[in-house]
Amino acid sequence: MTTKKSTFALPNNSRNTRQLITSLILFAVSLLSLGSCESDEGINDIQTNGPVFDLDAFEQNIIDYIEAGGNSPVGWSYTISVNGNLARSNAYGQARTTTDGALDFSLNKEINVASISKFYTAIAVMQLLEANNLTIDDKIEDWLPASWAKGSGVNNLSFKDLLKHESGLQSTNNNFNTTLVYQGLKDCIETGVVNPKTRNYLNVNFALFRVLIPSLWKAVDDTNAIDIENDANTQFMYLLYMQENIFDKLSLPLVGCVPEDKNIATLYYNVNDINNTNNGRYYDSWNNKAGGGGYFMTPIEMAKVIAYYEHTEILVSKEQRDIMKQHRIGMDRADPADEIHGNYYGKNGSIGTSSDPTISQGVLTQMVMFPVNGVDCIIVMNSQGVTLNNNASLRQMIYDAYNDAWE
Repeated sequence: MTTKKSTFALPNNSRNTRQLITSLILFAVSLLSLGSCESDEGINDIQTNGPVFDLDAFEQNIIDYIEAGGNSPVGWSYTISVNGNLARSNAYGQARTTTDGALDFSLNKEINVASISKFYTAIAVMQLLEANNLTIDDKIEDWLPASWAKGSGVNNLSFKDLLKHESGLQSTNNNFNTTLVYQGLKDCIETGVVNPKTRNYLNVNFALFRVLIPSLWKAVDDTNAIDIENDANTQFMYLLYMQENIFDKLSLPLVGCVPEDKNIATLYYNVNDINNTNNGRYYDSWNNKAGGGGYFMTPIEMAKVIAYYEHTEILVSKEQRDIMKQHRIGMDRADPADEIHGNYYGKNGSIGTSSDPTISQGVLTQMVMFPVNGVDCIIVMNSQGVTLNNNASLRQMIYDAYNDAWE
């Protein structure tokens, strides 16, 4: 087990901090007023009859529910923040097994965050739409490379269609080195809208923003040499925009889609290989297929992004955040049956070598925000095949752990 004391807190000059100080002052004044009333002298304690959230129980539930199946991940970690401040965290197991040169997992160990990358891409899109006086309902056609042939229906595709996976484009969620690279995006647009414009989760929807984000950025600031007709340039400019306008704002340097050195990088396993006789899977650079996946980040870095997104207006305004939540942009779909303490907002991630979970080597990630009491949670694991409590998905398990912590 590896325990890492990593902390972060929101800046003292944030709006949330000022509001909290104001609230505390008003609360103190109200207490003084109560104390001055002779008729209230017998009142010592006032309690609510409603359920109360137990943070310690939530943390223990996460640990218990992950270990419930008896086949814990090779390596995993969690962070729990309250009102943007890290409150609980820990890391267990190995980033690399003995077979691969044993290396402990930790809160500061990079892991491929998989489709949680879509959440970060969505933040950038909201920033640039506002900067260009656009909305999510505006069309993407004029922001695509002029040389690309536009198939039927592309002229009616909106940013929202891509952001909500309702584009009707033709693609698959495998063969990433074909479907998500520049030529694959170009071919997809040329094929056009050939399916119903109903929700169909496709990585290509967000990979297209690797081209659209530089295009939108060029319209705002043409000081950079942005050429969306050039594959290498779109890769570079997408990553540069993300670094300068998301990660740099949070003092997170050099966040990207290239892993650590292969000799020390986190590897990805299946827990059914109980003797770890198989080497872990190595994920190479995702620069050429970024947008919908591929960022390599530590759990602490991931938690920091959520903290600043949810509890400040440094990344997005409240209005932009409300739009993202209303439409679940860059997030999982709503689950009303399980969202029993207000709305829950999250994004999952998964990359595997097979559709069969008993043999697939891969990564599982999940972020969740619980706005009713300001709790945010990150869980990452470098292995698939884990049996969680009640055979739940990772997201469902976090929801259960949270719901069961209300007493």
